[in-house]
Amino acid sequence: MFYRFFDLIFSALQYAIFIEVILSWVYRGTNQYVELLHKITGPILLPGRKIQEKYFGNMMVDFSPIIALVIIMIVRSLVLGLLRY
Repeated sequence: MFYRFFDLIFSALQYAIFIEVILSWVYRGTNQYVELLHKITGPILLPGRKIQEKYFGNMMVDFSPIIALVIIMIVRSLVLGLLRY
């Protein structure tokens, strides 16, 4: 039961990041749904943005979603691995 719950949460976070990336390319406005998405993905993307600023400060492309997805995959495998046993 907990395994499926955490799997759903990690999947939802990954989809939220993908939606955030796509919206950043095509939509510049704001509404309540976009603000909610920013509130969900902001704390997840922040460590990636800090890493990118520190080591690659002059890059024009934001790689924080990729960094966040890698972190989510690592944490997901650890948590789900622990819940299997």
